[in-house]
Amino acid sequence: MGRRARTRARAQTGVAPAEASRRSAAAGASRRSAAAPAPRTTLAPVRRTLTAYVGAALVLAIVTLAGILVLGGTLGPFITLATVLVAAGLVHRAAKARLAGAALSDEDRMMQTMAGGMLVLCVVLAAAGAVLATVA
Repeated sequence: MGRRARTRARAQTGVAPAEASRRSAAAGASRRSAAAPAPRTTLAPVRRTLTAYVGAALVLAIVTLAGILVLGGTLGPFITLATVLVAAGLVHRAAKARLAGAALSDEDRMMQTMAGGMLVLCVVLAAAGAVLATVA
């Protein structure tokens, strides 16, 4: 029901706007409480794990970029590559172990894929930096 229709309906019934809004709010609250399903508490640990997975991948991306830019010399990019490889492997293995057997929704799978893709991009970027440092 649109705003004009509500105003017209209130004018026809003779109910004051404040009273009508109070009545509709009370009716809406009672409808919501009766129809609202119980919150699922089993989804929270999965979402927390996926959030930590994406956050760790983001931190690793920052470490990769900082390592490539800050560490100089001939060994700097290789140190960055080794660090990124080890950290990406540990993050992926920890997330995989925590998510094993969990029923993931499509959104959860998308977050998992995004975090895994970010880890792959970090490794590829670190490897490209090591190759370019060797060639140059």
